[in-house]
Amino acid sequence: MKFSGSSGTRMIWGQELVDFAHALGLALGNSFDSVVLAGDFRETTDSLLSILAGAITGGGGIVYYGGHAPTPTLAYAARNHDVGVMVTASHNPPEYNGIKLWNPDGSAFAPERALSLENGRVVEWSDAGKIKAEDIIAEHRDALLREFGTLDLKVVVDCANGAGSVLTPHLLRSLGAEVITLNCHPSGLFPGHPSEPAEKNLTALKRLVLDEHAELGIAHDGDADRFIAVTREGKYLSGDEILAVFTRVLGFDRIVAPVDSSMLLDNFAEVHRCRVGDANVSVMMKKLGIEFGGENSGTQIFSAWRYTPDAIYSALKFAEIAMREDIDSIVAGFPKYVTLRENVYYTDRQEMERKIEQFVSEYEYSAIDGYRVALEDGWFLIRFSGTEPKVRITVEFEDEQRAKNMLDKIVSALR
Repeated sequence: MKFSGSSGTRMIWGQELVDFAHALGLALGNSFDSVVLAGDFRETTDSLLSILAGAITGGGGIVYYGGHAPTPTLAYAARNHDVGVMVTASHNPPEYNGIKLWNPDGSAFAPERALSLENGRVVEWSDAGKIKAEDIIAEHRDALLREFGTLDLKVVVDCANGAGSVLTPHLLRSLGAEVITLNCHPSGLFPGHPSEPAEKNLTALKRLVLDEHAELGIAHDGDADRFIAVTREGKYLSGDEILAVFTRVLGFDRIVAPVDSSMLLDNFAEVHRCRVGDANVSVMMKKLGIEFGGENSGTQIFSAWRYTPDAIYSALKFAEIAMREDIDSIVAGFPKYVTLRENVYYTDRQEMERKIEQFVSEYEYSAIDGYRVALEDGWFLIRFSGTEPKVRITVEFEDEQRAKNMLDKIVSALR
């Protein structure tokens, strides 16, 4: 079974994805009795949902169909089933789609578990499964309403025309917040802006927060497994800054973050670094008994809630903080670092591996995921992309020129 990500796959719509969905569905139907299934609002999601549902039941499993929903909603519903299956390509462009698998505890399938699924077979007609409806949105909504109290603040919400539109604005209003919505009508074409909540895509959110004198801006990606914040002063907070705010304000003394996370986090907690991917974050959190973790992409995981990057939960949790704390003042007190990133493409992987090994040979490095070198005033990371023929380079230093010089040095060596 081919998986291109940590627990599933993403690719441009086409025959390969259709064939993958059918093969995966049969394998899931053979392996699990109870499968909860949902998808985001992409144009091709209904096709994949139909293919998966048919293949799962053809393999003998029972499908509990949740319709269109955010990824954390599907992951929450998995608690009552053997496995959760989400059709989504997260923040990718609209021509992409994909499939991600979830454990009952809300964690994504670890890579080894996903790869262990064997090719499936069609069962006898008398053993074929059934398809049943399940209101997974109501279950997730009601659980979140029980979790949070009154939120007395003004919020602007940008759901990127994605699946978060069906929950986040409604929850905030139900909890007492004054909500102004932006791009909160679902559309698989993402007409408002690209679905990744990068700063360049959130200029309208930043402007609206300032114009409306809101206390907080909230942004999701296409399937609402990412949460990014804009402060009352219109400052975009990076994923690492959000992790740092949660860590500092909520008092976590140990956290889990991937190898490409900022050393900003080390100022507030003991950071256990893992491979990139939320599945790897949750695996290490469970292994070490750590309560909080996340990625600089905008995912946060609270073990007291679920081992899911539930961006809706995170948004409500951050709103609680924004209601009683001055986020701008907190962030203004953070140490400042310069982070630079660049990709180098290759045609010969073995030759690229040789170049990287030669470059890092003069340093002490960690090889958890790629090569991470920690220096006295900063660090750099060189790692292969899991989906494209390129090497991702990240450097972070206290001094901007030092960061630029190191990035240039690495790029020159690899090119």
